[in-house]
Amino acid sequence: MKSTINSRIHAIVPLKIPAKSKTRLSHRLTRAQRSNLTIAMLIKVLSALREARTVSSVTVVCADKRVRSITQKCGANFLWEGHRHGLNRALNFALKKMSNNSPVLIIHADLPFLTAREIDQIVNRAARHPVALVPSKDKTGTNAILMQVPGLIKLAFGKDSFRKHLNLTKKKRLSCAVLRIEGVAFDVDEEDDLDELLRRSRVKELRPKLLPSLSN
Repeated sequence: MKSTINSRIHAIVPLKIPAKSKTRLSHRLTRAQRSNLTIAMLIKVLSALREARTVSSVTVVCADKRVRSITQKCGANFLWEGHRHGLNRALNFALKKMSNNSPVLIIHADLPFLTAREIDQIVNRAARHPVALVPSKDKTGTNAILMQVPGLIKLAFGKDSFRKHLNLTKKKRLSCAVLRIEGVAFDVDEEDDLDELLRRSRVKELRPKLLPSLSN
């Protein structure tokens, strides 16, 4: 059953076109494998969001219409962003479709170890703050942002986004919760991340589906 306290939380999951994603892994994976990996991680994230008690609805924003059926099978809404304009523009487009009174959780799609419990931790621990940030494992990126009101800060995803987002909250004198959460912090961008993904026992059963050539 959904929480009645935080049941208005809406999650937005931005997704790059799968066939063009994870290019930094191109020395290890084919385009098809990178696409499969991207979709598998998206499904994992959407499953965690669906199970979270604090999230009432989810929207995936992407420029690839072929993702629509996968998204809907996972119980999420699909929003086509049109021609690709970059992550921040895609998210701003999605935010404009929301009610101005609804808290919003922006969370990345490449978090293979994310759990519903961790999502609930973000929402509950951020309850007394207008903004909450969850940095990436190297503390330079921003893997999740929760805003009690959409648009409280300008989105600045990209290089060094965590510092930029934190500075934006300071400029607006907004109380900001900085949360260190393992399953949110771990994303898959570099080859070391891929190695860790393969090492973790929780994904052993997924190896043949994600990375056929590496499963032996």
